[in-house]
Amino acid sequence: MEGDFRLLGPIDLLQLLAQGGRTGVFQVEAGGERGEVYLERGKPVHAAFRGRVGEEALLAVLALKEGRFRFLPAVRPPVGSLEGPLEAYLLRAVRHLDEGAEVGPFDLVRPAPRAQALRATLDPAEGALLLALGPGKSPLDLAAEGPLPLGEVLRRLGHLARLRLVEVAPRVPRTARLQVALGHKGAQVEALLLRAWQGHYGPFRQVRVRGQGPGEVALAVEGIEGLGVALRLSPELLLFHGLRVGEEVWVWPEV
Repeated sequence: MEGDFRLLGPIDLLQLLAQGGRTGVFQVEAGGERGEVYLERGKPVHAAFRGRVGEEALLAVLALKEGRFRFLPAVRPPVGSLEGPLEAYLLRAVRHLDEGAEVGPFDLVRPAPRAQALRATLDPAEGALLLALGPGKSPLDLAAEGPLPLGEVLRRLGHLARLRLVEVAPRVPRTARLQVALGHKGAQVEALLLRAWQGHYGPFRQVRVRGQGPGEVALAVEGIEGLGVALRLSPELLLFHGLRVGEEVWVWPEV
């Protein structure tokens, strides 16, 4: 077993070896330097790379984006420097990866070419997100169609992006399709949306809202965490502007 990291990265490859309960050495070569991760029945027991040994070496291998690898079965480690399952180290590695994986509510997110092969190894909620993406959707679309709130969709897509299982195409934060909900005071939208708009357009006072009827209305809005794809309006605003609870509306910043 050998190749390069163009299709599968070290995280994916070591996961496959661990799930198969393999014993041997996973060798890597990147930037003219060589390293190795030894496995015993799928558990990492020793790693050495770039002058480091143990956890630091393993995390450096997991962070590689380019390079070559090969796996030699039945090779035993010279010493032991690691303990515990591979999953424990993967969680630490993902936290340290810096691949510009921030995902915005309006961005277009597509499954990466290798995502389908690894979907069964993921957390069920993240596997379902990959399936729901189809050829590509925004986090806003996913939150509107599925059971997860927008903040959770963004968090999980960020995790998948760091694992290079989805590709993120940044898009200008424009119009959001929201659903009218009943509130107690004024007009409120998801704080994540408001931050995305303000981050691109700068401060603004109102949003424009277009419902099923003719014309548009202007509303001063407050950002509230956890609203997701809802535009929450007080009874007074609902009555004054002729909007209905459950109605789908288009919302964008007035700039």
